[in-house]
Amino acid sequence: MDFLFISMPYARFISRWFANIPNINLGIIQSLLTQKGKRVKTFHFHLDFLPYIKKFEPNLWENFLFQTEQSGVEYMGLDYIFASLLFNDKFIKSQKLINDRLNSINLNLTDFLNMRQIAESFIKMEFSKLLPYISDTKLIGFSCSHYQLSSSLIMAKKIKSLYPDIPIIFGGKDCSGKFAFELIKNMDCLDYVGISECEITIESLLDYIENRDNILYNLIYKAEGRIINSPEKPNISLEHLPFPSYDFNDFPLSSSEIILPVEFGRGCPWKRCTFCPDESYNIKCQSKSAEKISAEFEYYKNISPDLTNFFILDSDALKNKETIKAIPQLINNKSLSFHYAEFRAERMDREVLNAILHFGKWVSNFQIGIETFSEGLLKLMNKGVTVLKNVEVIKSAAELGVPIQFNLFTCYPKMKEEHLIENIKVMYTIQHLLVYENIQIFPGEFYLPADCPVFENPEKFEITKSKENIFALLLEDFPMSSYSNYPFPYSFNNDEEQYRMSMIIRETCESIKKKSPENNYMRYDNTGDKLLIKLCRDGIKSSLIFSGLEKHIYMNAIEKIQDIESLSLETGLTINEINSILADFENKGIVLLSSDKKSFLSLATKA
Repeated sequence: MDFLFISMPYARFISRWFANIPNINLGIIQSLLTQKGKRVKTFHFHLDFLPYIKKFEPNLWENFLFQTEQSGVEYMGLDYIFASLLFNDKFIKSQKLINDRLNSINLNLTDFLNMRQIAESFIKMEFSKLLPYISDTKLIGFSCSHYQLSSSLIMAKKIKSLYPDIPIIFGGKDCSGKFAFELIKNMDCLDYVGISECEITIESLLDYIENRDNILYNLIYKAEGRIINSPEKPNISLEHLPFPSYDFNDFPLSSSEIILPVEFGRGCPWKRCTFCPDESYNIKCQSKSAEKISAEFEYYKNISPDLTNFFILDSDALKNKETIKAIPQLINNKSLSFHYAEFRAERMDREVLNAILHFGKWVSNFQIGIETFSEGLLKLMNKGVTVLKNVEVIKSAAELGVPIQFNLFTCYPKMKEEHLIENIKVMYTIQHLLVYENIQIFPGEFYLPADCPVFENPEKFEITKSKENIFALLLEDFPMSSYSNYPFPYSFNNDEEQYRMSMIIRETCESIKKKSPENNYMRYDNTGDKLLIKLCRDGIKSSLIFSGLEKHIYMNAIEKIQDIESLSLETGLTINEINSILADFENKGIVLLSSDKKSFLSLATKA
């Protein structure tokens, strides 16, 4: 065997997004290397874990699972269970710390120990599946992206104890950025850490193993007591990668239960948000053509007509608007179901949203990066989008019935009262949009991942960060300050003020979520020479009638943002005359102006 590629259980193993989705990295490598005449075997062990624990008495794991999901996997979850086995000596010394954290989420050490037994027996079972393949293998790899690191390291240690000469490589977001150096320095079971996309990295490493004159690329490794950072090499184009290959008969799922990941592209086209460590992942930004994507759906259909569930895998699937708009025609009448996708807002419009709606059936809402309704905060985040554009996208989605969800930061470094006021004002202005059933809001705290701009410049962003991340703080004498993707504890320089503002935003979200569309709407009827707008806010109804230039100005921004200067040229009105009309509209709460007062959006939806 040339290469074994392994995916261990994800922290959120209960979610269908993780329990039913094979690892696409394994699928692509299996297909790519097989085409090149290599012998490859992949093991999607993350798919096995949920069926495995269901064999045990439910009360052994259900309570632990529920409570850890509520608190977040970063705080306590499955990866901590595997870590307690991996760092057993430190676990024994740290049980009071661990028990204190468990108690804070209504769990105790008994719950933890029960899950620990299950995890340990799972490792033994899966290791027995590897044994027939290991002895003649040239290279073994682990894909680690969603808190899979501890279980992967346990398996790597077991392999190394029996076969110390077989090289092992780790890759993925769990071991990216500066942490890659800490990992190779402290974990003797690892020979290499990949610091970019796996295809070119693994291919070049296999070539090196066969011929030491070949060059290593995109790797960190030890050599002669030193840690070496190899040269970088761009990855293979997505257009030229083969479709993933999976051993479906090995999966504990029927074809109709499997959710297949499909890459529309890779890498973020922006990579400048101050809360995001995407830059450290070293992923080239590229996208597939609509024809390539369509052919991939057809490829799975030919394998089995029951393979109809898909997960769009891309940090921003909207890299090319024309691609998105072309896809519905190419995959028409395939009866496909989609479970997730991520899109940035700045290039999204009605045509794009309508195209997404017609991909197929949306089983769950897809994600749009909104983050805040404060222009000042968007600038602090360096999001590259405006509040007005965010609202335009939400309004279009509401009207078209497109199922979307978005996160809303409730606090942020350097956030001030002015940002809170702007945020709340916009939220209440557009609450008739936010109450739509197809719009979901998830308020959440800012957390601090390593390698993001805020982490790198804490003084600039007025925070004080811990020297160790939340995982490293839990185990005494832990050798690494960071571990996997775990965030670092921090405090704001205005901690009390941030907490107060955070609670106000959370309460506002909860208040709006409880409101009904029947009692909160703003609808327009454009008939004849009159524009009628019917309003209802918290059950209090009113109506407005406009005609002539007022009607014309309002309707010019009814579907998309309108530039005031362009409208002035088109109507012959001065900018001051238009601004006077818009000031009246704004007072009535029926338009939203940009922060620079140079553009606006009409907020009424079609009756």
